[in-house]
Amino acid sequence: MRITLVHYSFLPVIGGVEIVVAEHARLFADHGHQVTLLGRRGASQDPRIRFRELPGGSDPGQEDALREALWDQDFVIVHNVLTMPFEPAWTAILWRLADELAGVRFVAWVHDLAVGNPDYPGPLPPLLGQAHPRMTHVAISAHRKAQFEALTGGNCALIPNGLHPGELDLSPSVNTLAEKSGFFAEGWALLHPARLLRRKNIEISLRVTAALQDAGHPAFLLLTAPPDPHNPGSESYARELRTLRSDLGLEARAFFLHDHFPLEARDLRSLYRIADALFFPSHQEGFGLPLLEAALHGKPVFCPGIEPLKTLGSTFAHFFPPEATPERVAAQIAGVLQGSRETHARKSVLRDYAWAAIYEKFLAPLLLKKPSSHPE
Repeated sequence: MRITLVHYSFLPVIGGVEIVVAEHARLFADHGHQVTLLGRRGASQDPRIRFRELPGGSDPGQEDALREALWDQDFVIVHNVLTMPFEPAWTAILWRLADELAGVRFVAWVHDLAVGNPDYPGPLPPLLGQAHPRMTHVAISAHRKAQFEALTGGNCALIPNGLHPGELDLSPSVNTLAEKSGFFAEGWALLHPARLLRRKNIEISLRVTAALQDAGHPAFLLLTAPPDPHNPGSESYARELRTLRSDLGLEARAFFLHDHFPLEARDLRSLYRIADALFFPSHQEGFGLPLLEAALHGKPVFCPGIEPLKTLGSTFAHFFPPEATPERVAAQIAGVLQGSRETHARKSVLRDYAWAAIYEKFLAPLLLKKPSSHPE
């Protein structure tokens, strides 16, 4: 599909709308569409995306340039130009072209409204306060949608802006794994940083993850799981754990991360950022540094009430008896995470506002609509 995005400017010009439009363009290109940016200033930040400069101001060639750029497009998405006064000639021309180019689907994206805004006292072009009957109008928030509909009497869809989970400054390896596995948005991610040693009690991590699943709480287990070169039993223990993972049906839920990439310091920091909790069920420890690392990242800690963990985490960790069943531990974890506003906020943001989710829920369905000759 051929899609043109129209705005006054594009990156590297910095602005909120410019950033959103760049993400839209990238998402469309990622899904195989032919994407063009059309505006006065900017450049393409992606070799798959074309930038075309459009004359503005009083240039007499604006109408011919717009018609030539848009006549053969499937979708034209106009950001702010139909509601803001910065290029009034573009506004009027696009209104005419939306009627003239019957085979092109026009979308008016409403980030801002000049009419009724005291920052723009006018006089303003009358078209800025109207809804074109052939265009689909889209606002970025319920507030902006209500303003537009009250102003114009037209209908307006709602498609929010988004963000990248990668804005957490994740390492490329962790970011890729998180996106592919789905644990950015779904369920809880438990981090168990440990070598493959029996005293690390990794089997209970697997069983607790399965118990969370059985209790209706989707969960992932992130095991750093490097082998221990100093312990000849590490390899056989690893085989037992992989068999247990298979028996519990956790192949897509429990990740032996060392199998995917050799972990570096940045990877470990990234894992703490995306994890919902530290699960550290060792039978014995000499110190327990991961408890402090988790606290530093503001993540809840679940561990057995053994020394030295009991002393180290006395003010912040959630302890369970060393002999507790996986079901009891899972219930404790669920109780804490369900009551955590921070966990809920992080998951809801990743679920509802990640750009990948915005595309699947809103942008892809938008492209399926056909041009109409009547009001929306």
